[in-house]
Amino acid sequence: MKDIKWCIDYLKEINNIKQLDYLDDRSAFRALMNITMPYDLSEEFYFKQDSVLKEILSEKEIVDVSNFNNDISLYKGDITLINADAIVNACNSQLLGCFVPGHHCIDNAIHSFAGLQVRRDLMKVMSKQGHDEPNGMCKVSHAYNLPSKYIFHTVGPIYSGSKQDDIDLKNCYLSCLKEANKMKLESIVFCSLSTGLFGFPIEKASEIAIRTVCEFLKNENKNIRKVIFDVFSEDDYDVYDRKIKEIN
Repeated sequence: MKDIKWCIDYLKEINNIKQLDYLDDRSAFRALMNITMPYDLSEEFYFKQDSVLKEILSEKEIVDVSNFNNDISLYKGDITLINADAIVNACNSQLLGCFVPGHHCIDNAIHSFAGLQVRRDLMKVMSKQGHDEPNGMCKVSHAYNLPSKYIFHTVGPIYSGSKQDDIDLKNCYLSCLKEANKMKLESIVFCSLSTGLFGFPIEKASEIAIRTVCEFLKNENKNIRKVIFDVFSEDDYDVYDRKIKEIN
């Protein structure tokens, strides 16, 4: 991987960091990407970054969307490896990705493997918007070095137990579905929004998610053919599997 050391040195200089010897090259590269604000990165950097990320992707097994035969399907695995038309990212209200080096959240993973173009593009969106992203909306970026075409960015509620939490979570799914339909996309992959660090109980969140998707596919949909729920753990898989069978 000939370009990774060049990228590391470039980002170390941009961020005024002298030493990262305690990390291997891939970890150092990801950590530096996580902390970098891409105000004025060179085209040479993006070219070499893309080369590195494409080589990393080539070592992994892509999950083909044609493997999912139902209109609503369930998958336990890495959302960054699914070649759907759109994958949904669970964001914070700044919408610029996770700045914690190497953090194991979906926001960090998606930005890290898509490339710094995503943060660059969202910086422009947020600068034009002029305020933090409200809960339940949807912003779209290209997926760049991921196998998917687009990333839908949505901010879920931090769980407090209020009725508004339920409304906001439903709107996350609904706004993404409406956007996918408007863009004439045929497949979309949702993560389990707000159920991680934001603390939304999985039983309640999965029911809201699945009911919202089912109602949309039945009453409003024109273009979407496949909706996939992606989860991390076996326990979450079991909950979603049971809820899909109950509701769908």
